[in-house]
Amino acid sequence: MKIKTLFLASAGVISMLSGHASAALISLDGNGFTAIYDDTNLGLFGAPTLSGDGNSVLFSPLNFKAQATGTQGTVFTNSNVQFDIRPDANLSLSGVSLVENGDYRLINRSGSVTLAPSVDASGQLRLTNLWNGVDHIATNFSAGPLTDSCATSSGCPLSTWSAAATLNTPVAWGNSDVRVRIQNDLTAESFNVGDSALIEKKQSTQSLVFTPFIEGGTTAVPVPGAVWLFGSALAGLIGLRRNVRA
Repeated sequence: MKIKTLFLASAGVISMLSGHASAALISLDGNGFTAIYDDTNLGLFGAPTLSGDGNSVLFSPLNFKAQATGTQGTVFTNSNVQFDIRPDANLSLSGVSLVENGDYRLINRSGSVTLAPSVDASGQLRLTNLWNGVDHIATNFSAGPLTDSCATSSGCPLSTWSAAATLNTPVAWGNSDVRVRIQNDLTAESFNVGDSALIEKKQSTQSLVFTPFIEGGTTAVPVPGAVWLFGSALAGLIGLRRNVRA
């Protein structure tokens, strides 16, 4: 995996990209693409890496969580991250599949049913066509009901959660660069003394799917066929010149 750092000198470009006084764009060379991200705008996700086969972008947050205890009520944690995918010249990005996972723990010492501690994990996957910066598609995702709980904290294990989403890019996008944006929302609620709720995000994986791209939608002519076409055209031209002379 190759990592490149591109320092930006234009204040206007820097402001547009991240709103910071200075920034660095980092590029990761994947299998058929380059992923580019702003290292000052990673939120709680942390810096991404590539999977071993170079087909996926991975985030492994270390402190992305929501935690509520006692009568604290609702605790909400939100973070966003984005990176740009630049396909190789002969490829187009045809789809992105997102899989996220983490863990949670619910302690319902009060035994309440109506105000039991709870957690939730949800978010949105969004793709933007950078050729015009306007066309986009999006889908929401959720971990669904997370209900494993314990009556006491002693020996209470962490339970796991996962969420997934998939988007297929429109054919009209061709081999344009695509911005991938992920929004994550974690919620923890606790309303009674002795209760607690914790949810953490541990992994976010974006698997990228590419298809061959042909400029203008035409099929390249194999070399033997191209030679045959050239020969046919040349023979036709010679025949035309003979007819003119006659």
